[in-house]
Amino acid sequence: MKSSRTLRSLVAVACVLSLTAGLAACSSDDSSAPAGNTTGVTEKTIKIGVAVSDLDGLRAAGIALAPALTTGNLSKRVTSYFDDWNAAGGINGRMVEPVVLTWDPVKPATAQKVCDDATINNELFAFINASGMGAKYIECIAAAGVPTFFGDVAPQSAHDTGWLTSISPSAEVNATAGVNAAVASGQIAKGAAVGILAGNGPEHVAAVSAAKVVLEKNSNKVTVVSVNTLGGDAGIQNTESAAAVNTFKAANLTNIVVALQFTASGGFWDNAAGNGWKFSFLDVASSMCTAYGGKSLKPSAVGGTCYTVFGDSVNFEGKMRTETAFEKECRARFDKMSEGDFGGVKSYAGVPSGELRTLPDGTKVSSDSPPNDCTIANVIKLSLEKAGKNLSRESFMKAMRSLGDLPVALASEGKGSQVEGKTYLATLIHADVLTAAPTGTVKNANGTYNKCPVDIQCWVPADAKWYPIAQ
Repeated sequence: MKSSRTLRSLVAVACVLSLTAGLAACSSDDSSAPAGNTTGVTEKTIKIGVAVSDLDGLRAAGIALAPALTTGNLSKRVTSYFDDWNAAGGINGRMVEPVVLTWDPVKPATAQKVCDDATINNELFAFINASGMGAKYIECIAAAGVPTFFGDVAPQSAHDTGWLTSISPSAEVNATAGVNAAVASGQIAKGAAVGILAGNGPEHVAAVSAAKVVLEKNSNKVTVVSVNTLGGDAGIQNTESAAAVNTFKAANLTNIVVALQFTASGGFWDNAAGNGWKFSFLDVASSMCTAYGGKSLKPSAVGGTCYTVFGDSVNFEGKMRTETAFEKECRARFDKMSEGDFGGVKSYAGVPSGELRTLPDGTKVSSDSPPNDCTIANVIKLSLEKAGKNLSRESFMKAMRSLGDLPVALASEGKGSQVEGKTYLATLIHADVLTAAPTGTVKNANGTYNKCPVDIQCWVPADAKWYPIAQ
């Protein structure tokens, strides 16, 4: 008889193949396995995979990055939580052991090895990616029955595995909510000609399909341009997104719905200015409507509106927003963990990841605290504690889905939840406007830089309203 290890490996491979073939997702449990999947759990340990970008490899390839932005520093944003739990005696008597997995961000297909390592090559209880991995590979891991935590947006098919927990709802839910809001607000007029700029990953395809349903009900004529994001070739993405401008011009559009992350849309933004288009961003891909995504977009995107669960460090009046108690706790913990990386300079809202920065008034500030890592770590700890000593993947998921109200850092107005059948944390969505704040912008009377927390292009809430997410 095959060992349970071999059976799990065969099931994981079958799940990966089923995703490629477009079949239903499956669980890693098999009929001969004992009740309750305890993969990655012993009497004394719990192994959890932590996936981060191989930034050291990028630096070795000559790509300029902030000195403190390293693979090691990214991984310790999560693993340091494990260290703290273990120092306090572990969770229900077990020590939490991290297994750090990496992929090359300029070669997205290398994330397939992360899926293999998380489902076949290691005995992992659960898996975390706070941000950055392609949704295709997140789904690959969740489909193999591994409890999976993701800080970005995945398609509904990944959520339907039952093993994924993300901060944001699915690409389809976000796209539907975003386009509905754009239509309701008058941003997209009835009958207007609308272009959609997207990628070809599963999250993009799902979002485009959902967006078209809403637009067609609004009698909008829709032109879609899809950029090859799965290939991972930055040059091709730049060329294809640039070519979209001429396609959209020929269609005499008034609106562009952007469902393509900044890493693939540079060519488009280089040529998009001066066409009179109204831009609506859909939060359906990595870092679309986060502070990092906002500062990374080209100036031609300024004025565009994004509909997102993710929050901002300023309010709609352009004043610094008061942090929640949970966010303050996250920041204090990050400052303690990263003190040696920034020479004792404290973190500050809106500062790009890994940076040590001097503001126009001479104040020195460092990298903002990472909200996703803090939010996910808190949910995992609470779920492990509630699952008790008799831990399995099933008991863990059941415990998590019954946690009820939960804090969320820099998202959903701080309010999240976990209940039966809900596979994401956020409960609220709002509108953000991309706002210019070139380096050197003078601080205003509100203590911000043209409404931004620092002199970097940012998202600013369009108003004070947050809307419930329709499930």
